[in-house]
Amino acid sequence: MVALHDVAVASDPVSVTLGTLDPAPLAVSAVDPVPTAVGAAALVVGLACLAYGALGAREAARVLRATATDPRGLDGTERRIRVTGRAAAVDDETLPSPFGGGPCLCVEYDVSELRSQGKGQSWVTIDGGEAGVSFRVEDGGTGVRVDPAAATFSFEVDEKIKLDAGEEPPERVRGFIDTVDEVDATETGYEVGPLTIGDDPRRRYVQRALRPGDEVTVVGDSEAFPDAPVGEVKSRIADGSPFVVSDASARRTALRQVGRSAVPVVFGAVALAVAGVTLSPAVGAIV
Repeated sequence: MVALHDVAVASDPVSVTLGTLDPAPLAVSAVDPVPTAVGAAALVVGLACLAYGALGAREAARVLRATATDPRGLDGTERRIRVTGRAAAVDDETLPSPFGGGPCLCVEYDVSELRSQGKGQSWVTIDGGEAGVSFRVEDGGTGVRVDPAAATFSFEVDEKIKLDAGEEPPERVRGFIDTVDEVDATETGYEVGPLTIGDDPRRRYVQRALRPGDEVTVVGDSEAFPDAPVGEVKSRIADGSPFVVSDASARRTALRQVGRSAVPVVFGAVALAVAGVTLSPAVGAIV
């Protein structure tokens, strides 16, 4: 005789099935953390470079779209205007040019050194700066005051001096070197055939300046200036988005800004390509 409980156990399909199952282990894809970290960094750098390049392109478009305005028609409430004329000093106030060439109203300079980096060489900036004093943009006997403290400068290079090893700098550069500690602290070396003894010997001094009498284009916002002297309108330009002081036409100024944006855009595109390659395994593992 077969017991009832024996038959129930033997005929229970669930019990039989559970007893024969062999759960398979979960498949886990290993992701190398080093390429993933490199890819993440490249992604951040690429997006930042593209954003910077896009900002430059936007500023260029705004320069082109700025309304050309006669200084005589200003009332201190205009936004994103463009005035063009001759630059003139206010109360004979000017700046000395760092590397010579006479007095200026606005100036920017750069001192760089040719240094060995890996198997190649590149120019590395060791000092630089910009400065400006208030000036007038004169057109048809009427002037409008410009205070360039917050402006972006866009000037052509008007002085470029390259010095090789052992070459004595001209007097105007020597005066600058003796005054600026950051430049004086970096001593040049000497070239002996293909070898360099000491630091890399070549230096480059670049200067861009706006001088009295130069053609000038200013893009910015006007504001009331009730204390303007005779010969100036009761408005001035001291801010704006963009606020640009240039020694060229609006079209040429915009092209310069686009050109400056090209390098970060290309670098950003390369960084994003690197990010795509290095992050693809991690993305595949997640998907």
